[in-house]
Amino acid sequence: MFSDRRDAGRRLAARLHRYSGTNVLVLGLAGGGLGVAAETAASLGAPLDALVVREITLPDGARVGAISEGRARVLDEDAVRQAKAGDEEIRGLERRVRADARTLGLRLRSGRPRRPLTGRAAIVVDDGAASRPALDVACRDARAEGAARVVVAVPAASPADVDHLRMVADEVVCLLAPAFFTTASDFYLDFRPVSEADITRLIGRAAEYTA
Repeated sequence: MFSDRRDAGRRLAARLHRYSGTNVLVLGLAGGGLGVAAETAASLGAPLDALVVREITLPDGARVGAISEGRARVLDEDAVRQAKAGDEEIRGLERRVRADARTLGLRLRSGRPRRPLTGRAAIVVDDGAASRPALDVACRDARAEGAARVVVAVPAASPADVDHLRMVADEVVCLLAPAFFTTASDFYLDFRPVSEADITRLIGRAAEYTA
């Protein structure tokens, strides 16, 4: 068990210590992932940024993929076929979801652009791999932005998720991978939501020390 996201972030940093002092950027998935990533970045003395990823959801609630604020997307073709969604409907959803993600990203960074990734190692952090498409898209986004190496770091995930993430990342660091993983919250004593205000504060505070 982790006492909270800060505890999980410190424990991940201990496993990532070899990246301390290197050309690395810690990317926290906006939401709970940023609560973990902020502590990981602080422990490594590394810069921090948020990465906004959103699910692509049809009006009937069917989840057919995920998209980043950058240039990456993952589409579940089987889910699209089952939902009988047309190409134009999916493209329209993608445009709206990406625009919303970019707007949120700018808001979280107080209007600042994303930190550059070209030539850097990107450590993509979430509070648990309960949403495999989100981490998949985050890895693809980091590569599209020029990351030289992509590392996924999560406190807990299922063995199947770890195996999948190894196919899209150069390295996966996972502290707990129980056979019967259900939800990330099962591994935390304190799993309270991380608000937009919290994220903005964490990014702003990190920028003061790594500008």
